[in-house]
Amino acid sequence: MKILMIASWYSPRNAEVLTAGVFHYEQAMALKPYCETALYYPFDTNLDTDFCRGIEKGLLVYRRKMASSRIPKMSAVKQILNMMSDLKKICAEYQPDVLHAHCGIPAGNVVSLFGKLYGYPVVITEHSPLEHMALERKSVRAQIHYAYRNSCANVCVSKDSMQRLKEQFPDCGFQVIYNGITAPESLKLEQKIYAREGRINCAIVAAFYSKDIKGYQYLLPAVARLNEAGIPITLHICGGGDYFRHYVDLAKELGIEDSCVFYGSCTREQVYSIVSQMDFNISASLYECSGVSVEEALLLGKPMLVTKSGGANSLVNEDMAVIVEKGSTEALVDGMKEMIRRLDSFDIGAIREYALNNFEIDHVSRAYMKLYQRLAQKQE
Repeated sequence: MKILMIASWYSPRNAEVLTAGVFHYEQAMALKPYCETALYYPFDTNLDTDFCRGIEKGLLVYRRKMASSRIPKMSAVKQILNMMSDLKKICAEYQPDVLHAHCGIPAGNVVSLFGKLYGYPVVITEHSPLEHMALERKSVRAQIHYAYRNSCANVCVSKDSMQRLKEQFPDCGFQVIYNGITAPESLKLEQKIYAREGRINCAIVAAFYSKDIKGYQYLLPAVARLNEAGIPITLHICGGGDYFRHYVDLAKELGIEDSCVFYGSCTREQVYSIVSQMDFNISASLYECSGVSVEEALLLGKPMLVTKSGGANSLVNEDMAVIVEKGSTEALVDGMKEMIRRLDSFDIGAIREYALNNFEIDHVSRAYMKLYQRLAQKQE
C-alpha cells in the first residue's frame, strides 16, 4: 500500500533540523514498516524553483513553490490549479492508494476535490484549533465544509476537537486518532543534569510563536507569586520564537530570572532529557487543538498541570493531572500548589501506560493503517 501525505506546512528544504510539520515527517517515517509513504508540500515559500522532487531524510518529498500574485484571489486560483496539476503528475508517478491531507484548509479542500474527480480515497487529519479557522467567514466555512463532506474520513487529534467540529459540521463524520509521539526509549537522552537540587522543578514546552496563546503572561506571574510565598520552584522553559525575548524580559521585570530557565529551541532529545527530570509539567495555553507537549510528558510518566484550553485538557484525567481555568494567574497559582501537595499520589507507571496505549507513534501508525486499508478496500 502507498500513502501520499499532503502537508499544509513543512520545514524548509535541506533544513538541518526539521521544525514546522515535524510530526508529518515522523508519522510518515513511522508508517514505513507497514506501507510506502511520500509527502507533497505545495506551499513552500523558500523554494528556488517552481517544483521539485527528492529524498529528504529518508522520505520522498515533492515540493511546489507557493503561488503569488498582486491580486490575492488570483494567487488562490493559481495555487489550486498548481496543486491539481501536481497531484495528477505525482499520482501518475507514485500511484498512491490513499491521499492523506493535513488540515481542512489550505490542503484538504483541494485534495478532496482531486480525490472526488479522480477516484482516490481521501483522509483529512485536522490539526488547527477552531479559533484559527475563521469559521465566521462564509467563504472559509464553505471551503472547510466541502473538504470534510467530500473526504472519506475526517480525523481529529483530540476528543475536544472532534466534539467541537461535530457541532460546527453535523452532517460530516469525525473520529479521533491522536498525534503520534516517538517513545523516549528510542532516543538517546542527554546525561546532563537539568533539575535544580532542593527545589520543585517543573517544565513547559511551548514555542513563542504568539505573544499570548501559550499563556506565559499568566504563568510567569504565577511563579513570582509562589516565590513570594516562599515556595522554592524553578520553571524550565523549552521553546524559541518571535516573542522569546519579550518573556525573558518579563521574567526579569518580575524578579524571577533566577527561578526561570529559558532554553530556547530544543531538540526532541533535549526536551525529553529536561522533562524526564521534572516533578511535573505545565500546559498553560488559552486554546489548543491537541497538545503534543502534554503527550510527551505523559509518555515520561509526568503528571500535568493543564488549563482548560480544549484539546490539551481532553487528553488527561484527574488521575494524571490538575486541571484549572485558563487565562488566570490565580488559577495557575492554586493549581501549582495543589500539584505540589499531590505529587506523591500520582502513579507514574499508570500515566505512562495510558500514554503508550494512546499516543505512542507505532500505536497511532497501526490505527491509521486500519483506516487506510478499510478505505482502499472500499475503493476496489
